[in-house]
Amino acid sequence: MRKTIVSVASLALCLGALAATQASAATKAMRSSGGSLVLTATVKNAQKCIWSSTPKIAGFAKTVKCRNGLVSNTAKFKANTSTRSKNYEISLKVSGKNSTTFRWTVIQAGVKPPTTTTSTTTTTTKPLYGLGVTQRVHDASQNALAVDVAQIFDPATGIDQFNQPNAGYRFVAVEINLSNQSTGTISDDANLDVQVIGSTNQAYSPDFSSVTECTDFSSGSFTLLPGGTESGCVLFQVPLGIQVKVVQFSLGYGFLDVAQWNL
Repeated sequence: MRKTIVSVASLALCLGALAATQASAATKAMRSSGGSLVLTATVKNAQKCIWSSTPKIAGFAKTVKCRNGLVSNTAKFKANTSTRSKNYEISLKVSGKNSTTFRWTVIQAGVKPPTTTTSTTTTTTKPLYGLGVTQRVHDASQNALAVDVAQIFDPATGIDQFNQPNAGYRFVAVEINLSNQSTGTISDDANLDVQVIGSTNQAYSPDFSSVTECTDFSSGSFTLLPGGTESGCVLFQVPLGIQVKVVQFSLGYGFLDVAQWNL
């Protein structure tokens, strides 16, 4: 009887060839009011692409044939009415000659607590800052970010007929300057960090249209290395007749320290 000897090295090589590749997870942000997010990946020598999410996103999970090139799927998020942020774990399992799993983590911001004021109160423990005054905020790792509101474009002008405010509203663009004053990297989304408060004490969340006066960072996202700086605008739709009185900036969806400018 002949005996077949398989070396440990050969067995490890075979098992390695069968192992599936796990792509590192990317983190994306979604506003509390909800919206759509297009997720893309590049596949090679594939046969089947399986999309899934936890918790489930309506209409997102599906299995399609795929082979080579770019594949995509659109996740539509409902509004998050809680004050707590909500995490979604999204995966794309690709089967074929090389099995691969792509992963994304989507963090949906929670609703910011309503801002209230008392007309009889004439004093405050927090200084009143105007445009151009630099203030400092921190992220969850205590990295310091210097922020100043450079100017307000009111009204701002949409770049074309498809970028126009709703009836009875106008665009207001807030231009801000950012400077990383720490030894760590700071990454965030300005569209989740900035809000304005009108003359009726109503807070307004950012709009995602484009205007001629300035650009919205990289769709709101910014990444600053130590000592790095960046400038950009955050756009809002404000009702006609309502004046913008306050601009607020806070990293971490408003749950960390807040810088405020009074106009």
